[in-house]
Amino acid sequence: MRRGLPAGALSRVLLSKSPGAPATFSAAPGQIVLGQALASRVTVATRLTADAAAAAGLIELASRRFARPIHDVHNLMTRAIARFLMTGQGTTDVERDFIGRLGVMAARYGLSLTTLTRSYFLWRDTNLRILNEEIVRLGIAPAISDVARMIIRSSADTGIMRMAQAFDNQVEVSSPLAPAIPPLRVSVPLSAEHRQPQLLRPPVFEDQLRADQSGRM
Repeated sequence: MRRGLPAGALSRVLLSKSPGAPATFSAAPGQIVLGQALASRVTVATRLTADAAAAAGLIELASRRFARPIHDVHNLMTRAIARFLMTGQGTTDVERDFIGRLGVMAARYGLSLTTLTRSYFLWRDTNLRILNEEIVRLGIAPAISDVARMIIRSSADTGIMRMAQAFDNQVEVSSPLAPAIPPLRVSVPLSAEHRQPQLLRPPVFEDQLRADQSGRM
């Protein structure tokens, strides 16, 4: 962890800085171990978040249009936090654009900001629960544990802000005369064994946005 930075600043580094691990990265061994443990549970965290959304009655998130994008954004964010704990590497431009693209889709297809926000809170609470389980299992020191929890909370807040801004921007440009927004093109492979968390290629964004553009013609 970059020494001297509070958790809120660390979250801004995670979500706002250029990609790539810092040239000089110093972290306590417990922080790296905690990041590895979180990385190994990304799939579980994503599934439990979806289960929590269903239990909360957010049926829109399970629709054919939104289930995969929501899944991929939640998966991406957990992987990004695990990677950050291990290496100090923040999110890339493509990853941040991918998060914002969910706000664009929500504005285009009628998913409310309230539902998006609730989905992020469910992601936050699920990841905090899993993180706490790993903290207890591994015996992680309180100083490291507190910062990791704050990173998850701050990341949820920042992710909501990014999606809300994209949502508002799309509402402003949505009109019959507005130019079509080019689809997001990403190609980021999954780590086979979660040793180095990477991000998913989300074809659903391209397919749905391309179909929407065709419907305008």
